Parts: sequence; structure tokens; C-alpha cells
Amino acid sequence: MTADETIRQLLNRRDLAAARHRAAISRRLGLGESEMLAVAHLAQRGQLTPTELGALLDLSSGGVSALVQRLEDAGHVTRAPNPSDGRSNIVRLAPGLIERASAAFAPLIEDLDRLSSDLDEAQLLLVRRFLSHVVDVSERHAERALRHVPLAADEGAGLSPPLWG
Repeated sequence: MTADETIRQLLNRRDLAAARHRAAISRRLGLGESEMLAVAHLAQRGQLTPTELGALLDLSSGGVSALVQRLEDAGHVTRAPNPSDGRSNIVRLAPGLIERASAAFAPLIEDLDRLSSDLDEAQLLLVRRFLSHVVDVSERHAERALRHVPLAADEGAGLSPPLWG
């Protein structure tokens, strides 16, 4: 196996382990998959409008409205008027969810911090630079893949009408 293949395999294993971990934590927090992804995006960015959140999750305006309403009804998020656009809201994580999620993720964060503390400055710089590039490439490919997902209305475009009846 080449060095490039080893790196790709390790990154893939990390992605799969992260997905399994996120699924387990979402069950502990009582969240569905879409809800957990919304929470993760809000934790990363601090606050988002429903439109921004919908774009990140690839949800329609109705889908993101229902998602935010479920999260708000459960006490996981708060909504406040958007100070820069009176027609919109800002969605933030509720303090109680932040506390519960922080406790759930603490063991992983502690282990990652411990691994980082074993690196010298040159190693930290190299790892940060590499991971920053990995994130940039991954985000770019996620955006490109989303642009090539057919709209639901387009999915049946190749079917002939007799197949529908």
C-alpha cells in the first residue's frame, strides 16, 4: 500500500468512526440524524439563519422550518429576530443542550487534546496545515456533490407517463 493510500484509508476510517460516534451521541441526546447534523453546524458556527442551516443540510425551506421547530419544541435551540433582516430569525443552541453535548463529547476531546500535547511545535504546524487542506478539499467536494444532486422533481423526468398510471 502506498503512502497516499494509507493516508486515504486512515482518513476514511476516521470519517467512519466519527459517524458512528456522532450516531451514538445523537441517541444519547435524543436527536435524529438531521437534528444532530443541525446541532453540529450550529455548534461550529455559533448561530445560523434557517436559510443558512437549510443550505448546509440540503433541506428545503419547509424541511428546515420543521427541523428547527422540532429542535425548538424540544428545548434544544432558541430563535431570535435577525438584527440585520427583520424577516428572518437567528437560530442558536440552547444552553442546556450545549452542556449535555459538551459532557457527551468530553472524553473524545480530552483524548484528542492529549494526542496533540505529545507533538512538538513543528509537528503541530505540519498536522494543522495538512488537516486544514483536508477540510478545504472535503468542503469543496461536498459543495460540488450537492450541486450535482438532482432535484426531486427531476428524478422521474426520464420515466414515460404510462409507467405512472
